[in-house]
Amino acid sequence: VYRNSETEPHLAVNPTNPANMIAGWHQDRWSTGGAQSLGAASTFNGGVTWEQVVIPFTRCSGAAPGSAGDYERASDPWISFSPNGTAHYMALVEKESVNANAMVVARSTNGGRTWSPPIVIARNPAQDRVHRSLFNDKNTLTADPFDSRLVYATWTLFRNGITSLVFARSTDGGRTWSPARPIATMGN
Repeated sequence: VYRNSETEPHLAVNPTNPANMIAGWHQDRWSTGGAQSLGAASTFNGGVTWEQVVIPFTRCSGAAPGSAGDYERASDPWISFSPNGTAHYMALVEKESVNANAMVVARSTNGGRTWSPPIVIARNPAQDRVHRSLFNDKNTLTADPFDSRLVYATWTLFRNGITSLVFARSTDGGRTWSPARPIATMGN
């Protein structure tokens, strides 16, 4: 693990207040992928000063056993604002020790000062190390720019030579999510 390293930065600007921005990043990156947690910071003065906050995406960032953040590593920070100023932060989380992984999301209604506990959009169970057959990766999240109720998430699901593009959406501002479904599949 590379202590005090920050990688994979992502930044979103609040459409209701352009001086409010939220940044996300890997905190303490592992050489074999992911990080011990994901960082988050917000500014309300166009980037002059920043306030960091911890979101419990992993055990290292304070997630409780059995919670949506009960994972060893996190990756792929992605942040998007809805037109009403609600922020959505999506992450890939992993239990490297058992090859389990999930896509999770947290939301903030106050410009990134505080966040809801993460919720799971999709989860893949533990896999045998020899047959690591299901892995979520390469996520993106987009809040609809015209309707604050709608938030869209996409990612890639890799499984034994087959790659699927997966889609899920929220119709209640990120509080709940539809079941994930493949929208395109390639491979054997």
